[in-house]
Amino acid sequence: MNNFWTRIIIFGLLLTLIFAPFAGFAPLLLIIFIAGVCWFLGSLFTKPSSD
Repeated sequence: MNNFWTRIIIFGLLLTLIFAPFAGFAPLLLIIFIAGVCWFLGSLFTKPSSD
């Protein structure tokens, strides 16, 4: 994953964390949290790419 998409995802997560309590996006926040946990666990068990 390159820097551009990483920044987009981090920016999106920050916006979601800011606006979720006010807009009723709690289920979306839960889905993003679960996806983040899966992504973290997946990155632990896969070897890093050599680029």
